[in-house]
Amino acid sequence: MKTEKIKWIKVALLLIFIGNFIPSHAQQLMETSVVGKGNPMILIHGMSSSSAVWKDVVARYSPDYELHLVHVKGFGNKEYVESDHYLEQLKDELIGYVKGNQLQKPILMGHSMGGFISLWAAAEAPGLFGKIISIDGVPYFPVLQMPGITPESAKPIVESMTASFANMDESGARANQEMIVATMIATENRREEVVEMGMASHPKVTGQAYGEMFTTDIRPLMHQIKEPVLLFGAWAAYQNYGATKASVMTGYEAQMKDVADVKIALAEKGYHFVFYDEPQWFFDEVDAFLAD
Repeated sequence: MKTEKIKWIKVALLLIFIGNFIPSHAQQLMETSVVGKGNPMILIHGMSSSSAVWKDVVARYSPDYELHLVHVKGFGNKEYVESDHYLEQLKDELIGYVKGNQLQKPILMGHSMGGFISLWAAAEAPGLFGKIISIDGVPYFPVLQMPGITPESAKPIVESMTASFANMDESGARANQEMIVATMIATENRREEVVEMGMASHPKVTGQAYGEMFTTDIRPLMHQIKEPVLLFGAWAAYQNYGATKASVMTGYEAQMKDVADVKIALAEKGYHFVFYDEPQWFFDEVDAFLAD
């Protein structure tokens, strides 16, 4: 009887041990696939997108780099993972992924939200990465369109936006996605694939992540980044609202003023997806940055 009791105690302890790990694993936000060989490069897609946006980048760099494509649950798929702080958890998982896989000075390339995550990770883990390429992802994007906005004053906007995403029906969501993508991609034949990525994203995740972008200002951390940074920006989509290339550049420079080693490259005609709209210029800039 005593032996049987000890046996069941051991089983119970084993179940507790396993149980402590299952929830953590099940709640991971980030998955990856690896393509190519060479020095590691991590690619992080943006909001309401998927890793499929990188197909041209993969074709260009997979012969010379080991590309780690990040797939974020909730974007480009209908998966939903509950997290109190979605973007912060994603940033922490990215740092943990590099350390856990012992990647040596990987290059980080992120688009939009992915660029924001890349800058945040570089600031909180200085020296872990090699170089940072942020494609229209800045430390606090709302202020580019709404000067003076703060995470505190943005809260009413976030509440309204989150409710809007949650309550939108499919036809409304598609119309909204088409409208947004038209302002982000100048090349018309590249828009539909991104619209479909948005339609395949989970609205609750999208709403929460947008909200966190409005309420998370990492500009005070930028002085901690030790790696060289290449920031791509775009201005052409805003010229009908009075923006000029010079005024937009001033906004980007203000965002990045505390980064020790940064180059800002503004597209001439491209919108937010500059790698779709001006691919040759984009790759020339990236090639030069990687070779430097």
